[in-house]
Amino acid sequence: MELSVLDLAVVGPGRTPEQSLRDVVEVARTAEQHGYHRFWVAEHHAAPATAGSSPAVLLAYIAAATTSLRIGSGGVMLPNHAPLVVAEQFAVLQALHHGRVDLGVGRSSGGNTASTVLDRALHRQPRATADFPALIDELAGFLHHQWPAGHDFESLEMSPHVSDPPELYVLGASENGARIAAERGLPFVYGHHLGATKARPAAVDRYRAEFQGERPYVIASVNVVCTETDELAEEEAMAVALHEVQRREGDVIETRLRYLAGQALDDAQVIRGGPETVLQGVHDLADRLGADEMMLVPFEHTGIGRSRTLRSVARARMAVTQ
Repeated sequence: MELSVLDLAVVGPGRTPEQSLRDVVEVARTAEQHGYHRFWVAEHHAAPATAGSSPAVLLAYIAAATTSLRIGSGGVMLPNHAPLVVAEQFAVLQALHHGRVDLGVGRSSGGNTASTVLDRALHRQPRATADFPALIDELAGFLHHQWPAGHDFESLEMSPHVSDPPELYVLGASENGARIAAERGLPFVYGHHLGATKARPAAVDRYRAEFQGERPYVIASVNVVCTETDELAEEEAMAVALHEVQRREGDVIETRLRYLAGQALDDAQVIRGGPETVLQGVHDLADRLGADEMMLVPFEHTGIGRSRTLRSVARARMAVTQ
C-alpha cells in the first residue's frame, strides 16, 4: 500500500506565513527522501492559521524543489474557479513536470466556516455546490478534449495542450462526493482527516458499490503524530490541540482547556504514538475503510515536527518490510 502526504501549510504559533510556506517545501523534500508516493497541498481562504490559498502556485515551487515526488492538490475547490483556468494551470504544471501532477478537486469554499461574505468575495455562485458535478464534467472535458457533440466548448482547446493530462481525483467526506466520483469512474479521496463530525465512513462503501469504470481507487487521509514513543506523541498532539482550542475559545480555565483539547483530538481522529503504533494504526484504518492508499496529514504546527513524523513512519515501514 502506498503512503502519501497532505500538507495544510499550517501557520503555527510564532511562525510567519513566509516561514510556513518554506516549511511546506522542506516537508515535501523529506517526503521524497523517504519514499512517499505523492505530496498534496490544500486550498484555504480567509484562514490566517494556514498559508495555502493558491495550490497551483505552491505546487510549482514544490515541484521545482523535488525531482520524482508526485505533486498535487488536495484539493482545488472547483466552484471557486472557472474549470478552464484550473485545467490550464495544471496543464502548465504537467508540461513542466511531466507525469508528476495530480489534480484533486473539492466543492467547498475552502473557508474554515460557512460564510456568505467569503462566498461573495470568491464570487461563488449560489448554486456552486449543486453545480459541482457539472463543473467536474467541464474540467474533464477541457483536460481530455472530449465533449458531447454540439457542446458549447467543443471548439475550444486549452493551452497548453498536453498529451498526458493530470489525473483527476474527487475529494469528499460524504456519500454525495462518493457518488459523484463513482458515476464518473474517478478515484475518490476520502477526507477522514476532517474529523468524526464531517467524515462519513459509509461514503467509501457507496463509492465502491456504485463505481462505473474499470477499477475503483480509494485514497483516505488521516491525521497523524509520530515521535519516538507513544507518551511523547501524546504530549505533542495535546500541545497542538491546546493551542488550537485556545485560539478558538480564548481564555478558559485549565481543566476546561484540557478537556476541550482532548475532545478535539478525538474528533480529529488523530493516530498518534511511536513509529510502530502509528504504522499499525494507519494500516488498521486502511483495512477498515478498504483504502488502496493512505494519505498522512501530519498534525503538527512546524515543518520540523511534520518532517519528523514522516521520517519516523517511513523508517518503521522500512523495518517491517526488510
